[in-house]
Amino acid sequence: MANPPSVRRRRADGHEPDRLSSLSDELLIIILSLLPTRMAARTSVLSRRFQHLWKASLSVDLTANQYTNNETFEAAASSAILSREPSNSLLSLTLDLSYALLPLTDDSNMPYTFLTSLLVKARSLGLRHLTIRSNFWDFHPIIPTIFSIDSLESLHLPVINSEILMAIPSNATLAQLKSLSFFWAHNSVEFNQLLSKLSSVQYLGLEMYFTRSFSLSSQTIRKLELDVLGCSKKVEFFGLSIPSLEVLVLHLEIGQCQSLPRIEGDMPFLTKAIIVLQGLHKGDVGAVDHLLNCVSNVEDLSLSLDIKESAFVNEEEKYPFPVLLEPGKAVPDFPNLKHLDVKMCFHEPNLGSFIALLHHSPALESVKLVHKVPRFTGRKRTRKKKDWVSKLPRNVNGIYNYLNLGENKKELLKLLDKNVPLLGVHITS
Repeated sequence: MANPPSVRRRRADGHEPDRLSSLSDELLIIILSLLPTRMAARTSVLSRRFQHLWKASLSVDLTANQYTNNETFEAAASSAILSREPSNSLLSLTLDLSYALLPLTDDSNMPYTFLTSLLVKARSLGLRHLTIRSNFWDFHPIIPTIFSIDSLESLHLPVINSEILMAIPSNATLAQLKSLSFFWAHNSVEFNQLLSKLSSVQYLGLEMYFTRSFSLSSQTIRKLELDVLGCSKKVEFFGLSIPSLEVLVLHLEIGQCQSLPRIEGDMPFLTKAIIVLQGLHKGDVGAVDHLLNCVSNVEDLSLSLDIKESAFVNEEEKYPFPVLLEPGKAVPDFPNLKHLDVKMCFHEPNLGSFIALLHHSPALESVKLVHKVPRFTGRKRTRKKKDWVSKLPRNVNGIYNYLNLGENKKELLKLLDKNVPLLGVHITS
């Protein structure tokens, strides 16, 4: 096939055709806004037209460790923000100060006063989205300026601790703020006080360590992403009272000598839950069962359950144990559940629990099951390896560790019925 004329012309003169010149400045600015600021600035060498066009980008993304020293970082920030014309709005600002060459103190070449000047200028330009990343926790001097940007709709901070809480102005409300995320390093009482001031927040992304007692309360949050890291403390209470919550993403990493806490939840309008539990012990099945009761109204449920992998397994934990439903307890009802995704070790006890769960999900339309093989480390389980293998029926590829049946519950019941005799369970369609 002959090449089109445009390709023949390109090959003849050795140059790509210029398609940028025909675009309007407004469209070019939108395109440049999609690039990291350092890359967008390089377009200034293309032509006289591009020399200052990148400075009108709707977003600025500055990463300190991409510059040779703090002086060049300051120069780039000054060009992109401080020298910006008032008519050129700045909607999104990302300052990645992680691994900066010098600590962010007034004794360094990148003082807090300079960062404050950037934020003040951004505030005057109608900033809506602010992300600050830093491995230095002591950045509370710029907090008053951050919480004075009333136009903010989303805010990501590396951490909030007691010093930062004290630095937040008492009259700060951020009435437009819809999205908030950070690492939490203090008690839940003061955390809920902060949320009560930020009364428009609908999305909360929170990372934290387990504490002895934690309670999250909000009337406005609709989506919560909660990442809780394990520690040696015993958790006495963990509560989520969020009546407007629609989506829950929960990741709990349980410590070596810690048990999964019973989570008390008030989430009546929850429609989707993604739950990842890592490091489960044999005695945690009751807490998992209780958590399932808290999310029983969902339409879409994704579960990933990993058992503890350490040198500290006791004698009982060498043998397969249930992690989904507590034996002898009533199975939770899932009247609205349509889509179910479960990743766990599907040995005999867990498959039996799943089958029971299936019977209590009358609206179920699609199922995806993945067998997760435990990767035991340190002291090995002495039980025969076959006790930990998947008891899932084979799928069309003859594989035991993956099963995805889409909208065909009857077919799933037939497949499971082939394996349930060894469990003493009878399934009817």
